[in-house]
Amino acid sequence: TSTGWPSHHLHDHAAQSQIFEDQLLSLVSHGVFNRFPTLKFVLMESGVTWLPSFIWRAIKTWRGVRAEVPWVDRSPAETIRDHIRLTVQPFDADPNADIVKRLIDQIDSDKVLLFASDWPHWQFEGDAILPPGLSDDLIRKIKVDNPLETYPRLRETAP
Repeated sequence: TSTGWPSHHLHDHAAQSQIFEDQLLSLVSHGVFNRFPTLKFVLMESGVTWLPSFIWRAIKTWRGVRAEVPWVDRSPAETIRDHIRLTVQPFDADPNADIVKRLIDQIDSDKVLLFASDWPHWQFEGDAILPPGLSDDLIRKIKVDNPLETYPRLRETAP
């Protein structure tokens, strides 16, 4: 974390999103995706609820300091939606289906999320990790279509 190695699991688990935010902004601001335009980067076990507010802050700040990073030639939101994937384990949102739908709408992409079961960790939940209220179409994207797009070599073994 920004304050060093946590002493307790509570601190470690809850503060991890700041590490993911920092690494993600570093990838974007250093132009990694300009240099490697087909690169997909998967953030695992980061939760997902931090992403909408992070995207909004990144856009707002980028608009004001674009001269500092002229190689970042499009909105950080576009870069993130094209190149970044997050696993749905843990899905750290309220279990209310309406709140989950709003969160997915705020991310503004049905390509960003990938299924992850978290096996073999002690908190393994299998399919139960998927939040309520997701459409069958979105569940298929999270479980099948998005992973196949992210990892094209999987298509070679897919039935």
